[in-house]
Amino acid sequence: MKVLLCLLFVGFLFASCTPKAKKIEAYLKDGIEKNMHGDYNKAIEDFSNVIDLDADNYTAYYNRANAKFNLKPRGAKGALIDYNKAIELKPDYADAFYNRGFCRQYLDDQNGACNDWDKAGALGKSNVKDMLNYCR
Repeated sequence: MKVLLCLLFVGFLFASCTPKAKKIEAYLKDGIEKNMHGDYNKAIEDFSNVIDLDADNYTAYYNRANAKFNLKPRGAKGALIDYNKAIELKPDYADAFYNRGFCRQYLDDQNGACNDWDKAGALGKSNVKDMLNYCR
């Protein structure tokens, strides 16, 4: 009987987590789509909704940073904060280092940009060679 109750409890927990995961997936998909079509403010809302549901979702921070950066100049500093958070949550996130490099370059932090591109390359990002040539 105890085993059955435990199985029912675990099943309930699993079932109750599914809607949240589906919401996160839907917000991410919608946000990426909106960002691709230039609706950056709406994309930021979707990624913020993901973060509200899962504060450790590095993908949401990364994508929100991309959307904010597209709103430059006003979004560049906010983008930097989100790239930093994505990297904090996933220290081997090559794409976040790569894009943060462009953000830092835009904000006139050339050393920071070059360090980020170097790190992205060390993490396996394949198209950093041109950016690193710019740094030397």
